[in-house]
Amino acid sequence: MKVKFGHVEPWWDDSFKNLDYQYAPIKNTWDKERWEQQGYLGVTLNGGLYGMPRPMPDYAEGFTKMFDWDNVGIAFYCMRTLDMLPLHRDHYVTYINKYNVNNNAKIWRAIVFLEDWRSGHYIEVDGKPIVDWRRGDYVAWNYDVEHFAGNFGTDPRYTMQITGMTR
Repeated sequence: MKVKFGHVEPWWDDSFKNLDYQYAPIKNTWDKERWEQQGYLGVTLNGGLYGMPRPMPDYAEGFTKMFDWDNVGIAFYCMRTLDMLPLHRDHYVTYINKYNVNNNAKIWRAIVFLEDWRSGHYIEVDGKPIVDWRRGDYVAWNYDVEHFAGNFGTDPRYTMQITGMTR
């Protein structure tokens, strides 16, 4: 199984909304050029990230224990209006280098929805659109699964991104 869905009872507060999200340009120029050729112009091809090793809220450690994974990294992610990541596969370059990964098939990523779904918030994983989520719902996928995310609404879209390796 390359995609898994689930739910956890939320234990976090809304302080994630006040983190200092960093909006860095896409490092993968091949994807960026492809997206621009497809017509993704005038939008932010990314979102804001607040990740390790920066100081985390006290409740953040709970996300590192959600899955039975090794070498878990977490990052809060914010997508503002018209932030998007068109269809892509993650490359995990930093993660692979940090943990000297020699079997990419062991890498998994999960997105935990920190708030209830709002109009215009969107994610698609392995060709399946996901909307109408509840706070605490999550989707996890194996390293090579294509996915797409975007915010076409007026409210920020907040998620927790978890990356790890199966044993």
